[in-house]
Amino acid sequence: MSEKERIEKVMQLEGMNSAVFASAINIQGSTLSHILNGRNNPSLAVLQSILNRFPNISPEWLIMGQGSIERTTKQSQMPSLFPTEDENTNKSVSYDSKSIEKNDSVISGIQQKSATNYEIIEQANSEPTASAILPPTGQISKAVRKIIVYYTDNTFQEFQ
Repeated sequence: MSEKERIEKVMQLEGMNSAVFASAINIQGSTLSHILNGRNNPSLAVLQSILNRFPNISPEWLIMGQGSIERTTKQSQMPSLFPTEDENTNKSVSYDSKSIEKNDSVISGIQQKSATNYEIIEQANSEPTASAILPPTGQISKAVRKIIVYYTDNTFQEFQ
């Protein structure tokens, strides 16, 4: 059975003529006429319009010609990220104690690494000490020649 014949079957099942059917699926009458006369094949947009307007029609049947014309299982039009209560019933979850211990040790390791990284960042942000800036005495090979201080009012001051 061709796509054209399947569309005719939907029209027959719904008891609609071509003008009413075209209006129901929001397409031009001429577009449907071209499909029914075999001039054009239905576009994906036309098939989607049919499925949106008639949710009881099976997409597999309409597009591929497979299965029955009616949806056999409850299929939603829009996929959902959150399952309904019906899909959650009679599902139990079992946890393996070894996997829980393994996850706890992984989390503990991550927390220790985070604490170490936090200490390093804290040390880097603390005020530098004189020993961090100047080399040990007796090894001074460089001396400060000039310091320039820039102020927020766009002025500066030089120190020699």
